[in-house]
Amino acid sequence: MLQRFISIGLIRELGTTLFPSGNWHQSFSERIFDPTTRDRDALLRVGDRISARACTLLFNRIEGPDLAAAKQHCTLRAYGKPKAFQELLATVQRSLADAGFSQIATGVTPHITLSYRAKRSFDSIPLAPAISWMIDTLCLVIGSGDPYSYEVIGRWPLLSELDPPATQPSLF
Repeated sequence: MLQRFISIGLIRELGTTLFPSGNWHQSFSERIFDPTTRDRDALLRVGDRISARACTLLFNRIEGPDLAAAKQHCTLRAYGKPKAFQELLATVQRSLADAGFSQIATGVTPHITLSYRAKRSFDSIPLAPAISWMIDTLCLVIGSGDPYSYEVIGRWPLLSELDPPATQPSLF
């Protein structure tokens, strides 16, 4: 993916505001700031109980930042909301709400934020062919540090995907 971003000029556009690729992720809930030990333990139990299927997202564009907006996000966006993504999201949200975390069990869309503070505005960049991204593991992470990064404190593999998107293999 990084090579593709270089070839379309995204790295040049974002420069040092591009998140390190190790921080790229698909969120399934809002964040809890400064979670307590009790919160962490409860969230680990939620992860232990989740049984859901993997899903694949097809990212077809990069949305450039709007410098007039409160946040200057640059975001990788996917085609719609695949059924498998909706089912995975609903399972996570239901499990969080059942454990008393309804405040973080909110709606999210298929996307990956590439930068929160882009310095220049640019038009959306179409991606053809689309970039395929399989979500096959749920992780519970704690974010911190400078530079900002994530510590994985819980990891749960998902069941195999039932209906992956059709792809054409390379002809040459």
